[in-house]
Amino acid sequence: MPPNVLIVDDEPALNELFVIGLNKYGFKTEGVLGGQECLDLLSTQYRPDLILLDMMMEPMDGWETLNRLKRIEEVKHIPVIMQTGKNLTYREAEQFSYCIEDYILKPITPKRCIDHINGALDKVRSIEEIISHGLRAGYPEEKIRRLARLYRTIEVAKKLLVILEERYGNHNPSEDNETYGPDEYSGFLLRLQQEYDELQKEINFTLGGLKPLPKN
Repeated sequence: MPPNVLIVDDEPALNELFVIGLNKYGFKTEGVLGGQECLDLLSTQYRPDLILLDMMMEPMDGWETLNRLKRIEEVKHIPVIMQTGKNLTYREAEQFSYCIEDYILKPITPKRCIDHINGALDKVRSIEEIISHGLRAGYPEEKIRRLARLYRTIEVAKKLLVILEERYGNHNPSEDNETYGPDEYSGFLLRLQQEYDELQKEINFTLGGLKPLPKN
């Protein structure tokens, strides 16, 4: 079965472009015009394999939509890719790292989204397979799933760091007296990496053939 992708974008022309474009490349695609329509659709039995979520929407923006999605038990596991033309701040990058699989900067075409979508789906499937293997081998489920969440968060956080460094260099993009910048974000990454390393040693479990996490 082709992957089912839900497009959430309040611009009708862009929404239609991505629905038609991704369908053309073999995906099964639905589109909704905003956050509330997204939540309404997911309150039914509809379950996409991935959500492509725009950040700049009204009246409910992508961040609020994402927060609401992650509070719904039945759908919080669905992988989300954020896309936006808005400048990302370091504080937003930390927040996003916990709850998305990837972050795409606009402008973007459906064709250029394909690698992002397939990469996110492949990563999720690979991690779930490794978790299943670990459970069958008798490892504690809670700790294995925590290890996997840390791994996914670190991978996303490092991707966002590349975007931030390309855009800002070593400067802190001050916004509304924002004081959270590169140093704070580096500390956040270091804490995640330390927790990951400690937990991996504690349960002596590895995420198998997945790309190893780079050291800072």
